Amino acid sequence: MVIKVSGVSCVIAETFARIFYRNAINIGLPIIECKAASEGIDDGDEVEIDFDSGKIYNKTKNEEYKGQPFPEFMQRIIKAEGLVNYINEKDA
Repeated sequence: MVIKVSGVSCVIAETFARIFYRNAINIGLPIIECKAASEGIDDGDEVEIDFDSGKIYNKTKNEEYKGQPFPEFMQRIIKAEGLVNYINEKDA
């Protein structure tokens, strides 16, 4: 939760532990696994992510990486900013 509250809009890493992955989705924090991106992106680089395709664009270095896209239902949870909000929206 601290990561999200501190203003981080997405976390890119080589891999995530299952518990971190599920907790991130549950609180609406987008994460994406991509070894090449985690090694190629430096502090201060401007990055854009297309979660539908899993493409990661490093605008600073003009590089593109391919991560694993989120399934549609997970994208809806993230857009709702977490599982609780998603469930509440569905019940409304």
